[in-house]
Amino acid sequence: MQDREHLGARTPWLLGGRMEQAGRRVTGSHAHESGQIFGVERGVMRVRTTNACRLVGPGQVLWLPPRMLHEARSHGAIAGWSLYVTGDRSAVLPAMPFLAGASWLLGAQADRLSRGWAYDSRTVRLAECFWDEFLAMPRQSGALPLPRDVRLCRVTDALSDDPGDRRDQLAWASLAGMSLRSFIRHFVGETGMPFSRWRQRLRILAAQEGLARGESVTDVAFSVGYDSVGAFAGAFRTITGYRPGDYARLCVPVEQS
Repeated sequence: MQDREHLGARTPWLLGGRMEQAGRRVTGSHAHESGQIFGVERGVMRVRTTNACRLVGPGQVLWLPPRMLHEARSHGAIAGWSLYVTGDRSAVLPAMPFLAGASWLLGAQADRLSRGWAYDSRTVRLAECFWDEFLAMPRQSGALPLPRDVRLCRVTDALSDDPGDRRDQLAWASLAGMSLRSFIRHFVGETGMPFSRWRQRLRILAAQEGLARGESVTDVAFSVGYDSVGAFAGAFRTITGYRPGDYARLCVPVEQS
């Protein structure tokens, strides 16, 4: 990503930068003093905070509040933009991250602002229009919540390493050192969703990453634990709104777009 640049000395509330990288991008755990609005144009970026994972795909934006610890990684080429918002402006937004779909207008405004144009009255108006558009964007519930209980973390870490692991719920409860009833109750209490739904969401996140790397729909379907491509395609479309093949085409590597 290019160094962040002030859009002008008289508009210090908004900073911008582009990100275009032909290979995989990984950033360790860090935080920003400013709020961050991160948008993806091509590729997929996984962002992990202390309590959730979120996948930012083409046409999506992620809000990260100020001083929120997070780490990120892409799967192959990535292109997008990042705008940083000072604390006074950030205060009107939630203190927790959220995803939103980027309208064509928002994407065009962000692209121009992230290129560090010199200050003038037009740029100031553009920044304010971007802000109004962003505040109006419908927010999405695409987060995968993560437990804090170390016993449950053994399970979620193992599944994150191998989303296709077919062990049943009783076996996972055993790995956590819990009875099945206790495992079910604690898992819902910590993540807000049943284990089966959580595992399906994880599998689809892993599938999105596989498709972004250029893997075939069939290979991805079986690698994340589905018995058939049809069942996988149905679950994928239900959660993401896309057919797997259509989603893969959205993630064309930057150098081929």
